[in-house]
Amino acid sequence: MLAISAIVVWLGFWFTSQTLDAELERRHQHYRRFTELHFRTQLGHLENFLRVLSHNGLLVARLREKNNSAVEELLGNAFFELDSGVLDILFVDPGGGERLIDVSSSPYNSASIVRDAAAGPLSVAPRLLVDHTADDTTVVALVSGLQIIDPTSRAVTGRLFGGVILNDNPRVLRDLLNDTDLKAVALLVDGKMISEISMRNETRGAGSDGTEIDIAETGEKITIPFSVTADGPDTIIEAIRSGSPTADLQKTYLQLLPIVIGLIVVLAAMLSGFIRLVTMRSLSKLSHYADAVAATIEGGSHIPHFQSGPIREFNSLGDTIERVFSAFRESEYRAESVIDRAPAAIFAKDLDGRYIIANAEFLSIFGLRKDQVIGVANEDLFPGEFVEEIAAFEASAADREDGMAVELTAPTANGERAFLGVIFPLREDSGAIYAYCTILADITERKRAEIGLRHAKEEAEFANSAKTSFLAGVSHELRTPLNAIIGFSEMIVKEVLGKIENRNYVEYAEHIQSSGNHLLSLIGDVLDLSVIEARGEAVREEALDIEQLGDDCVRMIADRAGAAGIDVSTDINLKGHALKADARRIRQIIINLLTNAVKFTPRGGRIELSGQLQEDGRVRLSVTDTGSGMDAATRAHAFEPFMQGSSSMVRKAEGAGLGLALVKKLTELHEAELDCISAPDEGTTISILFPAQRSVAAPPYQAVLEVGQ
Repeated sequence: MLAISAIVVWLGFWFTSQTLDAELERRHQHYRRFTELHFRTQLGHLENFLRVLSHNGLLVARLREKNNSAVEELLGNAFFELDSGVLDILFVDPGGGERLIDVSSSPYNSASIVRDAAAGPLSVAPRLLVDHTADDTTVVALVSGLQIIDPTSRAVTGRLFGGVILNDNPRVLRDLLNDTDLKAVALLVDGKMISEISMRNETRGAGSDGTEIDIAETGEKITIPFSVTADGPDTIIEAIRSGSPTADLQKTYLQLLPIVIGLIVVLAAMLSGFIRLVTMRSLSKLSHYADAVAATIEGGSHIPHFQSGPIREFNSLGDTIERVFSAFRESEYRAESVIDRAPAAIFAKDLDGRYIIANAEFLSIFGLRKDQVIGVANEDLFPGEFVEEIAAFEASAADREDGMAVELTAPTANGERAFLGVIFPLREDSGAIYAYCTILADITERKRAEIGLRHAKEEAEFANSAKTSFLAGVSHELRTPLNAIIGFSEMIVKEVLGKIENRNYVEYAEHIQSSGNHLLSLIGDVLDLSVIEARGEAVREEALDIEQLGDDCVRMIADRAGAAGIDVSTDINLKGHALKADARRIRQIIINLLTNAVKFTPRGGRIELSGQLQEDGRVRLSVTDTGSGMDAATRAHAFEPFMQGSSSMVRKAEGAGLGLALVKKLTELHEAELDCISAPDEGTTISILFPAQRSVAAPPYQAVLEVGQ
């Protein structure tokens, strides 16, 4: 009987230990699922944050402007909006060999992690990066990256990276320690201790003092492998339990065996069944709750609540899962809050075309409620034509990895509006597409402004063309009677038909002839400007002897300059080169500049026409006078038509203000540059700089003349 009792006792002991071991194995699985869920929640929060930040229009604009200081300020503001346990690494790689814009903050040196992340390619899943520093410190970080795409040009303006340093992220270890019977918990990556926490000590990161941490505690050591990323180093949770339930049970049995062997024989079977029943009930509730949480995370609307069972440890584990689920819901709420504050309509649909995300701007634009949209397809919300347009837009983006942007028109609650739509795929950690996200930016006002500007430009061009045509026509019509007036007045002055007794008539005729010639010159300038503005004018190019042409122009204005008491000289030396240009137009430029200088130079002044061949091959022609000069305000408008300045000397001068305007047009016609240096009472220098391709070798006869001289 004793032997039978002993056998029954040991069988009861064995059965109980097996049951406990099975239950503890399930608990280990819960530890693993809890750990993976914690990291995935943090990674989901991090990826949502990076995705929103990568679409920040201000960030894209500053990267496009290469304003790195503004980008760094934006990243810094975004960094400190998150809890430090969620984000330790944040930087932007602008590309093109520019330095990284890094605002990472952590007790550990993350510089090498940042460099490794920037050097590697972008991937759809986060990467686990390991850095072994010079002081034998091992730093491990989870890093995700996204491309920053300019929504206007679709060009990649940079790459955005963010991550957490696991050495400084003990939340999962603390939760495991607080909510279970574990005495110490440690995180190992690739066999290296990264961080640990125990009942006796505060959390420490591996290698913070240069040595590897040992979590040796009295009790049973358990190993819980889990996965953070699809590939990369092995990740393991090592923990110390307060003791082995199996060993404690065996010790108790041996101590009480002489006294309670008979009672154990009777109660062994009952105890085994009872333990199994109670354990299965608690585990069943915990399992059902975990399944409900998983269903909610995958898109269900029901929010489960954990119901306590008879086993305290399992209740603690259920409460831990409930807290993790609440944290996940809070993270999801924060992401929705960010999306709802976006000024653009944002929505996402699964692969069956049903809405899974719709922000507040989308609902406001289309006058819908969230319960009307989520889980519903386009056909149940919008007119058929708009549904077809959206379908074509989505189909065109189905084969594009980086998404695409299209302008489209949509019927909204306030009538038809124009939108710029951007669509891109959403991927799981494995890389599989599970939904497509669309962002609609209202560009109605911009389109209206573009149409208004286009109409205004067309009207202005039409008005300018009409003005130019009118001036050209009027100039032609005025020339005929003016030529008659000038001709007849010249006949009277020369007394062609006989001597005129009253000499006053001859003097009057001279005034008529002079005024007519002046008016004809003005009409010629108006006609030249009109022709150039209306249709341009071909340049009749030839190799010009600028020295001879300059002397001819000086002789043409010599009488007028001499009458005004002004000395005019030339200093032109092109070193055996000629100017390839239109002779009539170059003569017109020089005469207009000389005439203008005579107008504004007082008696006793000097005017010089100079020309040089510069070292870069360009030809410079300049007219310098010692006249009244111009202030900055007058100089800014001196080359505009009909502008004569405001000084007393300018008002006394003749002319309609077309000479310098015509000089500017003719200069542009020769692809040359115009420069004006002037100051009040210091004279004026107006220079024309012709491009090097207009400097050519002088013709043979001109070269012979220069050698002879």
